[in-house]
Amino acid sequence: MKAFFRNVSPRRAVVDLWEVLGAPSEYRKLGLILAAMVTGGIFFVMSQQGGRGLPRPPEITYFPSFLEGRTDAEILAENKAATAKAKAEIAEEEARQERIRQLYRAVGDATGVETKKPYEEGKAEREAYQRKLDAARKAILDKHMIDNPVFDEATGKEQPGTQ
Repeated sequence: MKAFFRNVSPRRAVVDLWEVLGAPSEYRKLGLILAAMVTGGIFFVMSQQGGRGLPRPPEITYFPSFLEGRTDAEILAENKAATAKAKAEIAEEEARQERIRQLYRAVGDATGVETKKPYEEGKAEREAYQRKLDAARKAILDKHMIDNPVFDEATGKEQPGTQ
């Protein structure tokens, strides 16, 4: 093992380089020029690649619902629009799922598999889950909602004489 480390020591490498450079040869200058050109070419190509600097700072998007100066009516209108959009998306997804269920029923009917009972059981399970979800949501709302005498929810207008 000592012989291996003796041959690969940094001191030995420097001595070998000095002997090669000092030895007379007609190709020594050409070899040095070619070696310098290859090394320089590698560094030139690396320098032209361009590195990535620091990452750009994140762009902050502020919620428009937190802007000051909005009236309660504007907030309520935006909430109703968002709720309507969310309900429409849920209804669209449910319609898509129902189309898939009908396709499965058609395949089951065509192959002689009983489909009515599993379909009705699944429908009952979905309805029970939805009732449970609605009850949980109502409980959360009842727990956290407060009466607002300033704003009449039915008309969407502020009560007279509150400002």
